Amino acid sequence: MSHHFKVGDRVSLAFGFYDQNASGTYAVTRLLPTRANGEHQYRVKGGDDRERVIGEGQIIVPGRSASPPRPRSAHNPITDTLNLLPVRK
Repeated sequence: MSHHFKVGDRVSLAFGFYDQNASGTYAVTRLLPTRANGEHQYRVKGGDDRERVIGEGQIIVPGRSASPPRPRSAHNPITDTLNLLPVRK
């Protein structure tokens, strides 16, 4: 499998990235070798000229969520259980 992003792509750090000062948009400057676990790596550069090496699982396309939204379910087991309890007056 090849790298998902290419040199010049704009990316953001995914939610939960440990360095909270690292928010913002970055440009991919180099594709790096894949880690032993199969994760692709990138060298990225931010608007503050700081560069980072980052794994593919830690970056997203700006404006997109890091994970797909879960579909809403009409069934909620907690609410269903509470609805079975008698109402106190």
